[in-house]
Amino acid sequence: MIQEYSVNEKFNKDLAKLIINAWMIEENKVFHLISNIQKDKIRDFYEKIGNMIGNYKLLSEDVSLGDRSSQQANKIWMEVRYDSNINNAYRHSSNPQALHTDGSYNPNIPNATIMCCISNTAQGGETIFLDLKILVEILKQDDPDLLEFLFTQDILHERTGYTNRKKILYFENKKLKINFNYFCVSKKNSKTSLEKVEKFFNFINSSKKIRENISPIKLNVGDAVFWKDSEVLHGRNGFVPKKDSDRFLWKAAIEIK
Repeated sequence: MIQEYSVNEKFNKDLAKLIINAWMIEENKVFHLISNIQKDKIRDFYEKIGNMIGNYKLLSEDVSLGDRSSQQANKIWMEVRYDSNINNAYRHSSNPQALHTDGSYNPNIPNATIMCCISNTAQGGETIFLDLKILVEILKQDDPDLLEFLFTQDILHERTGYTNRKKILYFENKKLKINFNYFCVSKKNSKTSLEKVEKFFNFINSSKKIRENISPIKLNVGDAVFWKDSEVLHGRNGFVPKKDSDRFLWKAAIEIK
């Protein structure tokens, strides 16, 4: 599921083509780029790489702009940075972040998310991933009725002015996909659907089998990771910060070619 590449300032079209070809292989879901690029060049470096393998979208959000309905910043990059002064925002907390997909509320979300690391000195804070095929197999064993619900019931997600209604698990072009973020599930869904969503959320956060199949990646300064957003669940382990910005990543939405 996870592919690793060492990259440096000599990143070229040949390596870009290699990554694009690997992206086309269905089993490859997560791409970990390892680099010792200088700290002040990291974001520009990955913007260059991103523009060689795809196209960035202006979908960043900024909590300083207001509540969730008004956070669209019309920029490429947004901070995922620990800040003790910002409350009620996972991007700025040290809490574990539950498994989810980005842009569950946006029907036109690009096919990938990328994060590059400026600082990650806190204990913990690994980005975590779960393969959907493993999720389905676990649900087949432990709760087939819940699995059927996920494949058959449309669920409305909404946030930041966007709304998106689709099944949580579905097939598209014969590929298994998922659309889920518990915190963006609309209260407009039926009571029965909300109860099932709650059950699914609790399941993926408490199942020992799920926990045993999580793949963590600890990003170091200069590293990046990007993934097929609708083909894998991702989240974050909690961490223990000593100061603000102990964990500081830049995040962006990108359409890989």
